[in-house]
Amino acid sequence: MLVADASDAAQTFFRDVAERSRMRIEITPVRGGDECLSMLSQGRFNLAFIDVNMPVMSGMEALGRARALGNKTFVVLMSGKVTDERLDLARHLRAYEYLVKPFTAEDVTSILKAYQQVMVPIATLIVDDSRTIRRVIRQVLEDAVFKLTIEEAVDGESALKRFKDGGYDLVFLDYAMPGLNGIETLDAIRAREPKAKVVMISAMPDANIEKQALDHGAIAFLPKPFFSADVSRAVHKALGLKMPSLTANWSPDRDLKRRKDICPAEDEGSATGDDRAVAWV
Repeated sequence: MLVADASDAAQTFFRDVAERSRMRIEITPVRGGDECLSMLSQGRFNLAFIDVNMPVMSGMEALGRARALGNKTFVVLMSGKVTDERLDLARHLRAYEYLVKPFTAEDVTSILKAYQQVMVPIATLIVDDSRTIRRVIRQVLEDAVFKLTIEEAVDGESALKRFKDGGYDLVFLDYAMPGLNGIETLDAIRAREPKAKVVMISAMPDANIEKQALDHGAIAFLPKPFFSADVSRAVHKALGLKMPSLTANWSPDRDLKRRKDICPAEDEGSATGDDRAVAWV
């Protein structure tokens, strides 16, 4: 783990957290942005906590240059103050979290737990009769920090056939489908694989449907249209992880310039109204 911070107190803090952790953590301390960039460029670090304010080069610049070189390290940025501009840039640089000092050992431990989960492949199934919606969810999931192995099914019956060949850890399941509906499919999935985490998705943001889905064992209800942050929140909940504030506090309304509508006006598959869902990634 790389800890890039000019403060001796911060370096001592992270060393203490590492010593108390159940994980085997080897810390490499650096105190300048130029050193941080040099270390990241080596590509040997799994995890990095990087202070934004460092001598010679800022943590943001060091991370930006490293990302441009293809670095994919799991990064947490941190500083004594935060602005909307910094948060936007942190998201752009694919930081997992932005910690505002002072933070606690529990905050760091929560991130370490998330990092451990990132290393574990998560078998994921998307069940929806709309090819557009499947593509939307797939694109958001493929852009996620987690290692999701993704497969698709067009309806409940084909989803259950896939469960015969192997289990899934996470399922995104549409409520309204031809043949078996979402609730019927949910019941059958839970009977075959009780540990599978199911997220019910629906074009109908109906409180009764949501309650029905949760009562039948869904861990979350995701109404269409949805945003990448909504999908991320559902994944974190399924994995029992704390949602990073960097993602949780993102507002699509104030970041419209980075919005990308990844749904075409028409889909070659079904042409129902829920095909026109929009995700921002």
